[in-house]
Parts: sequence; structure tokens; C-alpha cells
Amino acid sequence: MRGALLSLALCVAALGCKKKPPPPPDILPGPPAAKLDLPPRCTPVSAEPPFVLGPSDIARPPSATAEEAGTPERDESLPFASEVGDGITWSGGFAVGAIHERESSLALSVVTLGRDGRNAKVIPLGVAHGDVDPPRLAARGSTLVAGVLEPEPNGRSLRLAKLDDGKVTWGATLQEKTGESQAFDIALGEKKGIVVWDEDGPTSGVIQVSTFDVANVSNATTPRAISPPSVDAESPRLLPRGGAGYWLAYIARSAGGEDHDAQYVPEEIGFRWIEIVPLDGNGSPTTAPRAATPKDGHVMVFDIAPAPEGEALLVWRYDDSPTGSAGGEVMRTVVHSAHIDAPSVLVQGDVGAGVPGVLDGWVAVMDAAERTRLAPISPAGELTAPLSAEPEIGAGEPLAGGSEGLLVARPAGRAVKLMVLKCAPGAP
Repeated sequence: MRGALLSLALCVAALGCKKKPPPPPDILPGPPAAKLDLPPRCTPVSAEPPFVLGPSDIARPPSATAEEAGTPERDESLPFASEVGDGITWSGGFAVGAIHERESSLALSVVTLGRDGRNAKVIPLGVAHGDVDPPRLAARGSTLVAGVLEPEPNGRSLRLAKLDDGKVTWGATLQEKTGESQAFDIALGEKKGIVVWDEDGPTSGVIQVSTFDVANVSNATTPRAISPPSVDAESPRLLPRGGAGYWLAYIARSAGGEDHDAQYVPEEIGFRWIEIVPLDGNGSPTTAPRAATPKDGHVMVFDIAPAPEGEALLVWRYDDSPTGSAGGEVMRTVVHSAHIDAPSVLVQGDVGAGVPGVLDGWVAVMDAAERTRLAPISPAGELTAPLSAEPEIGAGEPLAGGSEGLLVARPAGRAVKLMVLKCAPGAP
């Protein structure tokens, strides 16, 4: 699932609406979200305590002195100083980028864990300068690559690093223009890697692309705009396309001109849809971008995951309410090489804010009470059992999924707990 910082980066600034337009006609009805108290599906794969990243004393019970003095107990549900991004699976198990307290500064690190959640290692990548997101990771087999953002006077730099048995080798540095969004993504091929990001263009947001040599994360090509000038593009995501290149998906809006949706809102939310385009191994489009969702819809955030035969599964939250608020519906579609399935409702009702995450046969959706609900899905992204809350996940977030289980992050004061859960479609 997408990390909390990425969730914020993918949202847009907007306020309430006067009139809610009907959903696009090609959106099919779907089942409401289930509120069933089902037996737990997930259990820890290890009896050992979870790995804690951050101040280790945060989760201790209050002392007797503090209780006598009337000092309020720590709220374990508060946002924590340790922040994690999206996780990935690789040959060594799991890995996730993080920002956490270290001595007198905030450190950028990559945390790796075995398939059982044990043998955690924290690989430092330097100090976090300014307000930046955690490192973003990509893997292919035993190759692990990290991307790190650093503020610059006229924008940001995106530094690439290769991690090998705890050793960090820094490679190419790419320059980004100024802009509020910190969204970027990385994918690795056999010899070439690809990195995409959004930045402010002359009149609208554009998606930039560059490729680099995987062997030493160097020899990056000059960035070039890859999104069409007719759209305002943001929040790019990459997905390997069955060994034949990549899928690039991003959120699009009309670039300039009057928004036909403005009549419904005092401050424009604007129509937002997902465009997707196949790329070859060099990051060049092989066809024109296609709208994967209705252009008169309101895509807030989305996730992308592999589907059978090199296809792409898109899952997004559709809503025209103010940004960041709960509500709306979770939709899905499958992108084929020759056509795109009609969107259908995956979850309806009791949908909270945040990004719906798709992780190796599971979908995770936060509800209005800020609890994460989990359900198994088919290869085409359809629910095969009801959504239910998992005690072991609580208000935490699944970060990555593989055959070994789900990597989950749970807040613990100013720290974060990382654990691996084994989940079964039925009760264990």
C-alpha cells in the first residue's frame, strides 16, 4: 500500500461542493463495503516482538511518578516522528525507505527485514535536509536501488544509490524543477533502470523520465517530458510490463482553460482521471496515452499492481468531496494492451481518506474510523471475500506483499513497528 506521505503527495487542494454530479454512466454498481466481525485472517510469522524503528522508550507504560503527577499518558495513535514510505519485496525479504530520529537529526535510511520479519538492518543514507519524503525503493532479484530527494535553491535533486549487502554506492543525480509534489517512482530492467517524477512545466505539471545503468546506477540520460502538453500531469507510477517494458500511470487534469465542473464547487476540485501509457525499456512511449478512468470523474489517489499476462490493475478512490476527507468509493479496472475494462465499484461506503493499496492478492482500504480493512482479491482485482478489520494491523498500513506475507507498519508513539504477517483468505 502506498505510504502516508505518498498519500498526501497524490491529493489535491480543494474545499466542499454545492452540488454533487452523478457518477459517470460507465461506472458499474458494486457491492457495499462489508462491516462484518470476521475471525482474524492475519497472524505474525514470528513469535519475536516486531522491529521498532525510532525512540525505543516510547512504547513503555507510564511510570508511577508520571501517574502520580497527573502527566497524561502518551497517545500511541498520534503521528510518529519515524516515517516510512512504500515497501518492496526482493530476494532478501522486505525493504522500506524511512526517516527517523538518530542522535540530534533526522536520518534517511533503508530498513531491510527477512521474510520472517527478523534480522532487521538499518542502512543509513545520510541526513534528511528540509521537508522531504522517505527514500523510494526498487528491486530486481538481489539488486536494490534507492532514490533520495534533497532540497536545492531552485528545486530538488534526486540522488540514486545502489545497496549491496549493506554497502551504499551513490550514482547519478537528477535535477528537478520546483513544485509542491515530491512524487517519483523507480523501476529496474535487466540492464537499464527508469525513473519518473512530476514537476512544474511552463503552464502545467509534466512527467519527466530518465534512464540509468542498473549496474552502478550511473550514466543517467537527460530528463525529457513524457506526458502530453494537453494535460496537467502529476503522481506518476511505474509497473513492469511482463518483461516488455513498463506501464506508466499518472493523474491528469485539463491543462488550462475553463473547467466544466466548476459550476458544482465554490473552489474547483476539477475533473481528474488516470492516464496510462506503455513504455519500452528506454522509457519511450510505444502508443499514445489512454484515459483509464472517465474524464468527468474525480480520482483522488490510486495504486497500480500487476495483472495476468503483463496487464495492469488500477485501483483508485473516486470522490468529489474536499481533499483529504473520508468518503467516496474505491474503483477498479484492468488495462489490457488493446482495451481497458469498464470501471467497476470495489468498495462502496465507509471509505476513509488515504490510498487503497493492492499487495499480492490483497486490497487494503482505510475506513472512516481510520482502521485498515483487508480483503483477498482475484488476479483481476475483484473481492473474493468481505473486507474486515485485522487486529494485528489495527490502524497500521500494509507496505508490501509477497508469497511470504505482508509487511505492515504500525505507529508506536514517535516510533513505528515493522512486522510481517501471514494472511489467509479464511480464518487461520
